[in-house]
Amino acid sequence: MKQHTFSVRPLPCLAWAGAWIVLSGLVLVRLWALLYGHLPSLAIPALAAVLTGAVLLAAWRLDIPRRFLLPFGPTWKTALIAVLAFVPGMALDTSYQLFTVGDMAIGSAPFRLLCGMGSGLFFSCVVLALVWACKAFGRVAMPRGTVFLAVVLVVNVVTALYCTGSAEVYYWDTNIYWSSSTMLAGQSLGLAQLRLVVESVITQEYNYLLSFPLSLVMRVLGTNRYVFLFAAVNLYVLPALLGMLVLGQRSKHGGILLCCATPMLLYTALTGFVDVAAAGAGIWAFLIYTDKSRPQAARGILAGALLTLVFLLRRYFFFFTVSFGVAAFLALLVKRSQWKSFLTMAVTGVGFSLFFGQSFVVSQVLSANYADTYSAYDQGRWIDLVMLCRYYGYIMMAVALVCVIFLLIRPKSRYGALLCLCQPVICLFLFTRIQSHGQQHLLLYLPAFCFALAGGMELLPERRTVRWVPWALALCTLGSSFLPRVQPSHPSEITVPDPLPAFTYIPTQRTDLAQLVALRVYVDSLSTEEQKTAAVIASSFTFNSSIYDNTLRSLNIPQSDGPTTSITYFATVDKRDGFSWNALTADYLIVADPVQTHLGEDNQHILTVLAQPVLEGTGIGTAYQRLDQSFPLEDGVTVYVYERTRDITQEEYQAISDTLVSLYPDYAALYQVPAGIFS
Repeated sequence: MKQHTFSVRPLPCLAWAGAWIVLSGLVLVRLWALLYGHLPSLAIPALAAVLTGAVLLAAWRLDIPRRFLLPFGPTWKTALIAVLAFVPGMALDTSYQLFTVGDMAIGSAPFRLLCGMGSGLFFSCVVLALVWACKAFGRVAMPRGTVFLAVVLVVNVVTALYCTGSAEVYYWDTNIYWSSSTMLAGQSLGLAQLRLVVESVITQEYNYLLSFPLSLVMRVLGTNRYVFLFAAVNLYVLPALLGMLVLGQRSKHGGILLCCATPMLLYTALTGFVDVAAAGAGIWAFLIYTDKSRPQAARGILAGALLTLVFLLRRYFFFFTVSFGVAAFLALLVKRSQWKSFLTMAVTGVGFSLFFGQSFVVSQVLSANYADTYSAYDQGRWIDLVMLCRYYGYIMMAVALVCVIFLLIRPKSRYGALLCLCQPVICLFLFTRIQSHGQQHLLLYLPAFCFALAGGMELLPERRTVRWVPWALALCTLGSSFLPRVQPSHPSEITVPDPLPAFTYIPTQRTDLAQLVALRVYVDSLSTEEQKTAAVIASSFTFNSSIYDNTLRSLNIPQSDGPTTSITYFATVDKRDGFSWNALTADYLIVADPVQTHLGEDNQHILTVLAQPVLEGTGIGTAYQRLDQSFPLEDGVTVYVYERTRDITQEEYQAISDTLVSLYPDYAALYQVPAGIFS
């Protein structure tokens, strides 16, 4: 009788054991950030070891390393890639930024070394898997070079005309990335800056992933707004347009038609939203995942990586990621043979998301009550409707829907069509449960919109009597965005939905820039003898603290070398923010009349509870005296400066607290008077 023997190879066993040890160190630190205080301290290392062992056992049984982690086989090329990825993965590990170590033993050198090595090993696996997927996926058929160069030329010419003709102030989201890019451009380029960028991914909602590439350009060409816009357009808009060209090349001139039919992409970038980078990644995710001629596993890995990237770039694109995943699962109803692509996408997306974005996915998405915290941003479904029509036009949205319906009829295209239909519908449902759409949020639907139009153009017959239709629609859409028109200051001013895009590439011109500059100079002049402080008590699209801060910079006016008045931060959104008690110690208040809100007074009581009595001279307002100067702005808004003439009393502090607590008893902790102010 033949005797079966079990052969144990020492080197592979040692490799698996080493991987188990270092990955257990990584998982231990990640679990510690999540479970410390909820489980006994000794139970967390045991759980980390068990979970890591289970994952590695599954990887061994499924032969994952041989199938997905050897892009060039067991050769020196694969080993070199692994080593080159291991070093930055270990050096830039940010696991310990997830919690405060203090004097806990887990913060000692051995644990840090194990965690760093585990991070390096995992990052090596990520890079190897992506290299394997790219190699297995193969080359993407690119459009003709002359076509893309023509697009590059047109886009840069439009950008130049818009920049030279515009006179506006960047504020809030449009200023954040300009400011962070400027900050990074002024720092020394090295490991410390790279670590700062990586750490920002897990600690900040507006992280530096999008700012860092822009800062490299601004480091060379300067940090003014024009350089920022040109960098954003060339680094982020052009890759998205290239994705459109690739997506549309299955029909004659389809890529150019897609670019013409979506003018909102470039316009969104020109108004300062670098979120277009995430939309571009979404377009490529659609393109790659639906290409059924490529290996399923390669498609799934690349799509999963892109879906992780989109929300690491901009947090709200998590709605896109989730809706894409759910839609891909529903698409299996018509094409069950595509389960491998869905499974690899899901595993890759979850693994990458937990490694690169644990603090966001676990601590914020799964733990926070977003719907209530951000209820102030829910302005109703009418706002969502008019915003969608304003930037897409209901004619083109109807055309896209018709295209999807025809694609669903054909068995060959049904799989991609169902994905294209379900993704924006699910995304719209999820997003509107939280808030209404701003301009940048409409990018969530651009990938599916492009996919639908590209599929519809592919179905059109070659007859000349039909081929003029997409050209007419695309050119009307593009032309509409270049018509001069008055732009509303708030979506609520739009009375009817727009059939074609109603924004305009005609450069914006604020008529009150001289008054804004005069206001800034006047407030700074109040500190000529000694340093003074002020707080801006206004939050609208006409005037807010960000507009005040960035007026001079947006107009390329150099900051004065003389003394300036320090601005005290003042929060503006109920439930999300606590009351800014430090503003009550400021020497001056800068208040707009009428009271300026952008979410409605019912959602910004923390602002009106101070601004209203100051304007009326009642209650706490009796502690302030209005100075002589006034500054009339657009939309009938006038800004006044009030000087504090006495200290705010304890009763007045408590009155503000009582008012806000009575409005939001469940958020009382946000509005309690800080202990020690009157002790």
